[in-house]
Amino acid sequence: MPGTLFVVATPIGNLEDITLRALRTLREVDLIAAEDTRRTAKLLSHHQIHCRMVSLHEHNERREAPKLIEKLIAGASVALVTDAGTPGISDPGEYLVRLAHERGLKVTPIPGASAVAAALSVSGLPASQFVFMGFPPRSGQERRQWLERLATDERTVVAFESPHRIAKTLADLAELLVNRQIQIHREITKLHEELVLTPIKTSEASTNPLGEFVLVIGPADNSGKSAPDEASVAEATKMIGCMTIRGEFELDEAVNLAAKALSLEPAVVKKAWKKHRILENRRRDGLS
Repeated sequence: MPGTLFVVATPIGNLEDITLRALRTLREVDLIAAEDTRRTAKLLSHHQIHCRMVSLHEHNERREAPKLIEKLIAGASVALVTDAGTPGISDPGEYLVRLAHERGLKVTPIPGASAVAAALSVSGLPASQFVFMGFPPRSGQERRQWLERLATDERTVVAFESPHRIAKTLADLAELLVNRQIQIHREITKLHEELVLTPIKTSEASTNPLGEFVLVIGPADNSGKSAPDEASVAEATKMIGCMTIRGEFELDEAVNLAAKALSLEPAVVKKAWKKHRILENRRRDGLS
């Protein structure tokens, strides 16, 4: 009889944040497929669990997953774990799970800690609808398109970022977003857990660039404000184009001049200009 693939969520920081069912599963399976066997060994040692492990990470998953499928077919039970959180969510495991489904094998989730859910739960931001965007691409057109998708999404957005790129990402977000709050969650559930709440325009606020980051970006706050006249906003974007593309004005100077001329808020005008540029870039990319 074929074995079961258990997809087991592990703590995202504090080693006590693991379910009783997860501990029982890790004790009973024949094999644990771990993203980093050294990291998982610490978790197992903390809970006095002894089980054979194999490595399954982003660089070897395509090669090792078929071997694990054969073990499952032969009757072995396998637990899939990553360094922290739930496998397959910005972590290895997706390919192995897909192969298991294709071979008709049983795949059982063992839910638990989630950095996404943890950050949302303490955000105080709307979470009935939200979008998870994972890690931003490092550079190039993929990064620009990722940032553009985030800027045009009106829902609460959750994303991950690494310590050596957090400053750059916050600076990029500040260029695209206005009237939105950003929450910077660092080292969730760990000893040096930190939460920074700041408007996006001041997101360069000091935060220690150590550890892992979860960003929660709130929806635009339009409460108590009347919607700007669309024709005036469109005219403002044309004026900015003339001043910056055809003229020699800096963007901020052009935004302030256009806003003053048309009695609009500078933040509204700048956001409209950014959206205009995003649409223009998409149109150009589609034609190229």
